[in-house]
Amino acid sequence: MPDSLRVAIDARYWRATIQTGVERYIHLLTEALAAASALVELAVVLTEKQGPGYTATASPEQHVRVLTVPDHREHHLHRILDDFDAEVVHYPFALPARLHHPSVFTLHDAGRYLFPEQMVREVRDVQNPRLQRMLDDSLLRAVITVSEASRSDILNALGAFATPLEVVPNYVSGDFARRLSSPVRGLAPATPFLLGVGVYMPSKNIPRLTRAYRLARAAAPDLVPPRLLLAGRRGWERGLPSPQDPEITVLGHIGDDQLAALYTATTAFVFPTLFEGFGIPVQEALAAGCQVLCSDLPVMREVTGNLAIFADPHDDHTVAKGIIEACSTPRPDPAAVQALLRRYSAATVGARLLDVYRHAALHSV
Repeated sequence: MPDSLRVAIDARYWRATIQTGVERYIHLLTEALAAASALVELAVVLTEKQGPGYTATASPEQHVRVLTVPDHREHHLHRILDDFDAEVVHYPFALPARLHHPSVFTLHDAGRYLFPEQMVREVRDVQNPRLQRMLDDSLLRAVITVSEASRSDILNALGAFATPLEVVPNYVSGDFARRLSSPVRGLAPATPFLLGVGVYMPSKNIPRLTRAYRLARAAAPDLVPPRLLLAGRRGWERGLPSPQDPEITVLGHIGDDQLAALYTATTAFVFPTLFEGFGIPVQEALAAGCQVLCSDLPVMREVTGNLAIFADPHDDHTVAKGIIEACSTPRPDPAAVQALLRRYSAATVGARLLDVYRHAALHSV
């Protein structure tokens, strides 16, 4: 087995101006590989427009090369991967139409197949059928997913396929953990509030959350704070609360400093998602010491270690009761939270990731 490995990560959709799941996942990958103390020659492929804004997380032993392409077109990607002589290419969110190198793909969850009605047409009608065809490509050496629950969902949705399906979990990044430990004062309201985080798209269940919040507020005004703050960029869900709404404030996308400040100041964190592959926000909230209300889904129980309060995400009144419970229950035991988060460390994830890469480079399906 070689001591070093040439790995490229396709980050053409990374953006310097907004840090959502795409951007966070790229940084988690590079941080995890650095923490694994492995001799990996790592390249991150970005567009020329975004390349100057990228800063990698790396160890002194790990040099991360930034390779830039003029735009998103695939022939540019393949040319630069050939020049880099990549032994493995990791596609974190989407596969190209053709693979030219031994490849690894991350399928974060099965939602695109389980809930096609919630997907945009491009995903539902083009990407889903193409991905199912490409699972048989001999150059696709592994599919990564981010939780045991997600692995089960994918197998239930797609059935068994020849490509190995490996679990390499997410985790709370070291940089964000440091922000949580030293939040910037003044970036969170001084008055009590609840916090919800997520792109405004159907799977995040935000319309139900807003209805449940109003029910909870009406039922227990002395317990439930007078404001609900919603952080996350706008997606394709309709029906945003009015900007004049006195109780619910849509913040849109916010920076990590403000997000950390809100996590540490909120009365409780509310996350009634309909499905997730992992759900990084619930672990970030636990790391901040929050009481968490989340959906009663296998993945949420897995990644929270049952330290949260759970509610049926399909019922307004059940979510409302959960909100009241979260606002009246002491925060989770810090020692139990730390024990949970240690199971999701960067070093542990990096070692697992490196193992997948090495097998992808050395073994065909």
